[in-house]
Amino acid sequence: MNVTDPRATDPPFLGPAETGPVGPAAVAPLRSIGLCAAWSHHAAEIAVGIGAHLERLEETPTTVGMLADGVVVRILPGVFLPPDLLGSAVERALAIGCALGEHLQSHHVVSGTSAAWVLLGGHPSLPLELLSPAHRGRVAGVVLRHARLAPGEIDTLGGAPVTTPRRTATDLLRFAPEPLAGALLRALIEAALVEEGEIAASLEGMYRHPGVHAARERLERILEDEEQWPPQRRWPQVTAWDVAGRPRLIRDQDVPSGRPQRLVAGLSSR
Repeated sequence: MNVTDPRATDPPFLGPAETGPVGPAAVAPLRSIGLCAAWSHHAAEIAVGIGAHLERLEETPTTVGMLADGVVVRILPGVFLPPDLLGSAVERALAIGCALGEHLQSHHVVSGTSAAWVLLGGHPSLPLELLSPAHRGRVAGVVLRHARLAPGEIDTLGGAPVTTPRRTATDLLRFAPEPLAGALLRALIEAALVEEGEIAASLEGMYRHPGVHAARERLERILEDEEQWPPQRRWPQVTAWDVAGRPRLIRDQDVPSGRPQRLVAGLSSR
């Protein structure tokens, strides 16, 4: 899948999704191939059990009580699932596809805070976030951003496309509110899903993407906020700039004992 155009912008869209064209094969009635089939046949097969337990409920005080008691988890406004069906990254990715239902398109890639939820678990944040190379299409309850992703920026989980931890981290730094971005970024690093140096290098390569300069400054602030990191935090890798101005990874054997004074040198000035 070729779904990074440096000129791409990332505007949020809200509203009902567009329906694609119907081809000649639709003359005869067709059997539904299931939720998540837009992504892949494999995703549709795995999603059967998840889709069977989707609950569409009105947003009432009773529903709020069910959420507070942990009986259900809200995936989209009015669309819920039992929490025991969300125990793995594959299940969480497919839950998003199931909740989108007929609005799901093959080019939709789970991204941002939604990708972080898929990777880390916990409570999903709303609205859902998707990336797509297509400008058309609007989905209610979803922030749909336009971007062309390189194949190396997408992982496939149970047939569902999700941005890699590295791309997820850069999108969090660019688009999520800073407190949320910081918490999720620290969680990704603590889970050993991505390293600080990888994130800095990715941001350095995003020359014309919107929000990149602010994202570099955010990364520096987050990494240097010692109070937000656990005392046992080990710093295996930091980033500095070489004489040519390129990001250089410094391994732990290069770093004196104790925490480096600056984890990302030069980010805010570039």
